[in-house]
Amino acid sequence: MLKKEIRSLIANLLPKYDKTGKYHSRFVDAAIERVLIEMYQEVFYESPLALQRFTKPYGYSTALAVNSEASTGLYYTTLPVSFVPFKDKSSGVRRVSTPVQGAFTFFPTDQREMDYLQNGSNADTVTAKIGYVVTPTRVEYYNMSGTVLTSGVRMDIVIPFSTYLDTDEVLIPESLNKETGEFENRVLAILGVIQPVDLKDDNAEKQVANG
Repeated sequence: MLKKEIRSLIANLLPKYDKTGKYHSRFVDAAIERVLIEMYQEVFYESPLALQRFTKPYGYSTALAVNSEASTGLYYTTLPVSFVPFKDKSSGVRRVSTPVQGAFTFFPTDQREMDYLQNGSNADTVTAKIGYVVTPTRVEYYNMSGTVLTSGVRMDIVIPFSTYLDTDEVLIPESLNKETGEFENRVLAILGVIQPVDLKDDNAEKQVANG
């Protein structure tokens, strides 16, 4: 569904009379974003490669520039958007590639491995590949080639709901939507419209206030 359609779906499930402004559109969007991030994380723990379906492409029509930092000697690309972080080296930048599809060029690494590579460890025998490190604001490279420096790169990034345009398609991880309306129910639980499932095994009955 389009982002605006998802928002509309949730809005239509909310109580019709709201004099307090409790369900402001930003609050609704924040609840949707939280649930989507939870579901993306569940996809990651089930199969990290499956996250590719939920990425948004950048640099495909116009390549993202590779810049050089004089003070450090690092090559980097400023990230065009914020991303959802994950507990692996790729984090929210699930793929980096050349503008024209070719041989596998980029591989994810971390800062510690980058330090080893820069300081002549045995791993420095790999010369045809480019390592990339994802930081909060940019992607840094090891072993940048002149060709890629000139051509730029493209990236596939998992982005939060707030970053999408209203007319963007937003995929909901349907493999986890095992029960009809699971996504909607999670969002409505955050908004306080429905009570979350009580998972405590204490055999205690819920107390309902008399009104």
